[in-house]
Amino acid sequence: MSSTSEVAKSFSISGLLDEKSKTRERFPVLEIDVDDIAAHPANVAYSMDASAIRQLASSIKRDGLTDLPLVRKLSDGGYQMISGHRRLEAFRLLAEDDDAFSRIPCRIVEGITDSQAITLLHTANYFVRSLTVTERAFATEALGIEAERLRAEDPSLKGKRTEDIKAEMIERQTGKAVSGRTILRDEKMAKTIQSDLSRNWAIEANEGRLSASSVEILKGLPREKQTRLYMSRPAGLSKKETTEYLKRKLELESPCDRRLVRILDDLRSYMSSMEGKPSKADCEAVAEIRRVSARISKMCIK
Repeated sequence: MSSTSEVAKSFSISGLLDEKSKTRERFPVLEIDVDDIAAHPANVAYSMDASAIRQLASSIKRDGLTDLPLVRKLSDGGYQMISGHRRLEAFRLLAEDDDAFSRIPCRIVEGITDSQAITLLHTANYFVRSLTVTERAFATEALGIEAERLRAEDPSLKGKRTEDIKAEMIERQTGKAVSGRTILRDEKMAKTIQSDLSRNWAIEANEGRLSASSVEILKGLPREKQTRLYMSRPAGLSKKETTEYLKRKLELESPCDRRLVRILDDLRSYMSSMEGKPSKADCEAVAEIRRVSARISKMCIK
């Protein structure tokens, strides 16, 4: 029977990448020709920006390879990258001018399934790489299939939220803690960025330069208005200052009572920071807001 702990027991990023003698024996380091290592198809979701690869190549040439890539040995004798795609591309770039970089030292792992390889790839990327909001969400969403498989095989996981199972998988694979709430928030944020924000604001949000409150404000606006707000925004604003700028601009443009604008801002802020189900007291407050709003709405119809 599988569980998150059993999956991680034999193969984990934190275990594979340490330098203990037992690890060196089970997962040896070999130098492999850079042309003999295939990229993992699941890595296509992550950025392989050319300028970032060039910067990494310069760093490797100057300081050496500080973190060994993790490579899977396939049944046909070939190799497939799991963790280290950008390092591999940096070596290939350096090898164009220096044959010393035509081979790259890698930690080798054998005997893992396709699903284990995918789990290792996404959990490694989640912490090892600097990801955008969308990439981080893709990593955790991709773990959903494995989470459902574990739930089906392990009765103790029945009723446990999928995001909490994902969080356990990531922590056991990397040794670094992340909450299920954080995973769920990032996945929701990524969907909003992709579907509700104009291109420029989406880039800002994806790079982590917008607060959740700003995203919540923008997502309800027409794309044309979002673009206008982006173009008129002063340069160099912090995340907090951008949120205040958006609130101020929309308040000035709104013809309705400013008290209602503030109430809407507070409700949007509350909704954007929600983590899980509202408390009983909050639900009672929401019910009262609904009753008051209904009374005002009737007055608007008359």
